[in-house]
Amino acid sequence: MPKYDTVADYESACTDEGRAALATVRARIADLVPDATLREERLSYGLPTLFVHGRRVVHYAAWPTHLALYPIPPSPAGDPTLREDLTAYVKGKGTLHFPYAAGLPLPLIDRVIAAHLARLP
Repeated sequence: MPKYDTVADYESACTDEGRAALATVRARIADLVPDATLREERLSYGLPTLFVHGRRVVHYAAWPTHLALYPIPPSPAGDPTLREDLTAYVKGKGTLHFPYAAGLPLPLIDRVIAAHLARLP
C-alpha cells in the first residue's frame, strides 16, 4: 500500500468511484456529527479516519472495487441487530466491504458510524 502524507494525497490516488464513496461517507459523518468543530479527518494507519474530540472513531478506505470501513462496531443497545445486518459485508477480521457495483447501503453505513460514535465517552 502506498504511503500518503495527507488525506488529499490519499484521495487523489483513488478512482472516481472511490472519491465519490469518500464524499458520501464524509456527508454521512457531517449529518451525524453536525458540529464541524468536534470532528476531524486525518490519516491514521494510512487511511482516512474520523476523529471526534481527538479520539479515533472509524477508518474508511476507497479501494478499486469497494468502500471499506474499519473496525466492525459492536451493536449498541439501541441497535441490537446491527452485527447481524452487517454479516454480508464482513471480510476478514474487523473489516466491512461495501461493493460499489451494489450501491452503498447508506442507512447501514449510517448505523455503523452511529455505533462507533456511541462508544465515545
